[in-house]
Amino acid sequence: MRSGKAPEKCHDSVMLTGHATVMTSNRSIIAALLLLPCLSAIADCPRVAGEEDDRRANAGCLIIQDDRVLLLTHRWGGKLGVPGGTLEEGELAQCTAWRETAEEVGLAVTVGKRLAVMSNGFHLYRCYPRQPLRSHAPLPVPGSALTEVTAIGWYPLSSLRKESWRFHYQFDQFIAVADEAMRSEKDAAQAGANGGLQAK
Repeated sequence: MRSGKAPEKCHDSVMLTGHATVMTSNRSIIAALLLLPCLSAIADCPRVAGEEDDRRANAGCLIIQDDRVLLLTHRWGGKLGVPGGTLEEGELAQCTAWRETAEEVGLAVTVGKRLAVMSNGFHLYRCYPRQPLRSHAPLPVPGSALTEVTAIGWYPLSSLRKESWRFHYQFDQFIAVADEAMRSEKDAAQAGANGGLQAK
């Protein structure tokens, strides 16, 4: 190692691990152990068993309850959108969706499968609240989001309009994806199968 302190970033650890392959086995083990915090950090979020993936991208959550979707109103522009945002260094897309949802709407969720990649590369995941929610009741804006969000509420797809959507060029794609998610979950419920859709 070039210094006596632990590496500050995951890629520094990777460099150490590569260098350690020509060192003694003890140093190789030490270098491998330095990677463990990085590995746990990128996957440190609740995910539906069998629906984990290792993609890294900007991401957000589609949350559905009683034929409505949970959307937030952005302070700048007053437009609607799903909770989501920009990935942090070394973070999985599913964990980006989880973290941004906690920050923007104050909900702890379990992240399920990827539903779509939007036209700008944004990954949309199906997410499930980890606590019971009152049907259709608006959620209070958490303190962590007051500079970005003015309101959080439940919307039927039929009430949404392109001109009120933050990224208007994604509106038609979002409606199609959300409608398909609702239909497939209804079909699964009617067939008496949960198909792994419920959060573990």
